Amino acid sequence: MKSGAVLSPLHVTTRLPSVAARLVDTGAHGAVVTSRVNVRWLTGFTGSAGTLIVGAEAGTPMVLVTDGRYAEQAARETASARADVLVVERRSYTEVRAAIATHMASMAGPKATWAIETDDISLADYEALVSACDTAGAQLSRERVVDATPILGDLRRVKSQAEIERITRAAQIADAALAEVAPRVVAGTSESHIRDALESAMRRHGADDVSFATIVATGDNAALPHHHPTSRCVAVGEAVVIDFGALVDGYHSDMTRTFVVDGPGAGEMRERHAVVRAACEAGVAAVAPDVVASEIDAACRRVLAAAGLERELTHGVGHGVGLLIHEAPWVNARSNDVLRVGDVVTVEPGAYRVGRGGARVEELLLVTDSGHLVLSKSPKEPTCPPSPPTTSRTE
Repeated sequence: MKSGAVLSPLHVTTRLPSVAARLVDTGAHGAVVTSRVNVRWLTGFTGSAGTLIVGAEAGTPMVLVTDGRYAEQAARETASARADVLVVERRSYTEVRAAIATHMASMAGPKATWAIETDDISLADYEALVSACDTAGAQLSRERVVDATPILGDLRRVKSQAEIERITRAAQIADAALAEVAPRVVAGTSESHIRDALESAMRRHGADDVSFATIVATGDNAALPHHHPTSRCVAVGEAVVIDFGALVDGYHSDMTRTFVVDGPGAGEMRERHAVVRAACEAGVAAVAPDVVASEIDAACRRVLAAAGLERELTHGVGHGVGLLIHEAPWVNARSNDVLRVGDVVTVEPGAYRVGRGGARVEELLLVTDSGHLVLSKSPKEPTCPPSPPTTSRTE
């Protein structure tokens, strides 16, 4: 897919039946969806204020309750996404809560079991909803609440073709930006300058925004996996870890490359980079349908252990990517997630030594019928100019 290609329409028509079926499986009569990402996934609505009521009975339209700021936007976006949803506008917090409760009562009756995103709704909002339900006759109680978070997170895992196009475009933009900025990764350039140049390049190449706060870490800062860039300048012999991504129509990319500046002291960082790169390649080779995610983590750690660096990997080696930069499936030593065709995941081992620095190499992959497709194409060599791009496993 070329970076300038027109993206396919992002229709959501198949998602409501999937959610309804999962609700039936859990014994829920409906769901109250409050997180922006899941409201967007189900309806196409991108506003910051909206609560979605989803019924478990087949053929029941969803109800999206929002306020006056977003009524017209919601109508346009849900129509564009072809969502089966009724948009309801209310002008105050109390009226919004009352409308949600009224539709809950009419959709599923007074003693229904509801799925609620327990990691998104605050205690205050939950108690306000309980009170509104009491008034409307919905009788919401904790005894009849199940967690909607794993249901929706699991359904979001497998990406549609339109979603894959957006993630692929985001990865292409990140590759193009790094190719433009990599020659500036030299002694005397500050972390913050590299970050600013990279983020500007991503926007010029078509990103709507950055996926997350760009990480640029050099010298002993490179031992901090989530370092925030500073005015510290790159020095000869140091490693520079760059972790970044682009955002396209709500979908993220994620990639890390580590560069080593030639000169005295560079040998140690090059050796560390070589081991981490080999660990990443071992993890990538393990990505395929039906693989338990912990096996990918183990593949990376075996390479690090052989070089005596296993204890220097202080985090899991990957995660899913989509409308959230971190989502299911989770790729770590404890994960029981089994990869499926359509999952988009990262493999990102690192090795960090406090006071010396570190290295991380990260690839973004789509799980396919034949194994996987590597979406991040930037070369993994530690110096510029880079070598030919990463290839994909197709056997």
